[in-house]
Formats: sequence, C-alpha cells, structure tokens
Amino acid sequence: MLSPAQDTAALLQRCSNGDDDAYGELFELVYTDLHRRARRWGGGPGATLSTTALVHETFLSLAGSRIAPNDRAHFFRIAARAMRRVLIDASRRRNARKRGDGREALTLDTGLVAPDRELDLVALDQALEQLATSEPRLAQVVELHFYGGLEFTEIARLMEVSERTVARDWRAARALLHLALSEQATSTDGNA
Repeated sequence: MLSPAQDTAALLQRCSNGDDDAYGELFELVYTDLHRRARRWGGGPGATLSTTALVHETFLSLAGSRIAPNDRAHFFRIAARAMRRVLIDASRRRNARKRGDGREALTLDTGLVAPDRELDLVALDQALEQLATSEPRLAQVVELHFYGGLEFTEIARLMEVSERTVARDWRAARALLHLALSEQATSTDGNA
C-alpha cells in the first residue's frame, strides 16, 4: 500500500500526463486537508464564502487550469494561490454589490494589520503583489501561511529552508505589508 505522500506523487504524475480521472482522485485525497486549511476563511460572520464552497471553487480552479504540479510542494503552492484568487474574486464581487467605498470588513488575528483595524482582502492582495515584485520569497511565505493555512514547519519543508528562515520571512513580510496597507489607508483617507 502506498503512503499518502507516495499516492499524491503518483496522482500528480498522472495529472501532469493529462489523466482527467487523476484530478478527481487527487481531490478526494486532499479534500480533508484543503477543507481544514480553508476553514479559517469560510462560514463565519462576514465570510465571503462557506468553507465548502471555498474548497470546491479552489479545486475547480485547480482542475480548470490544468497546471501540472511537479511534486507535493508545488501542488500546495498552486493550491494556496488558487485559494487566494478565489477569495479575492469573491471579495471583489461582494464589494461591487456594496455601497460606499466598497471595502469588505474582515477581522482576523493574522498579525498583518493592527488589531483595531479591519482587513481589506483586495488591498492586501495589491500589497502582496507589490511585495512579490521586490521580495518573492516573502510573498510566497505569506501566500502559503495566510491563504494556504500551512504551518511554518510545512512551509519550511516545502520551500527547503529552515523553520527559522520562514519565521523571519513571515515577520519581515508582515512588517512590509503593514506599512503598505497603512500607506494605502492614508492615501485613501486623504482622498476622501
């Protein structure tokens, strides 16, 4: 019997060879894990999507893209990015239906914004895109931890760096994103 990691690797290989059935099997294998990671985003007050809807939308995005992951680490990087896109798209749709300045208020204990401020996912996405141009590894850590729900130990293993490096990257990314979000808020407040 194959271990889950070996089974995932075999399915990923089949996916990369264009085997449509492998995507369904892969979904069944990683569904519980994706659901656990998505739980922080769905179902609560102010949630854009239910947890199950987020997992299904993420998987449909993955299957529809036909991106062939090279290995388990690559799969989880792709899954984190897909989950981020689904959340941002849902947030934008929701914002488009709202009155006022279109900011969606979510309060999460993420360390990315001050506790008394609310998190705007669209503004965070813009700040993260800017961070990715200058510090791609920091942006990847944020994407994997914040959007993908991976723990530092998992990220370290996936990125093949030490856990201390991941923790240091997370602290640096939080500081840079906090600064960027503060600047965005100041420029928005100044234009109002």
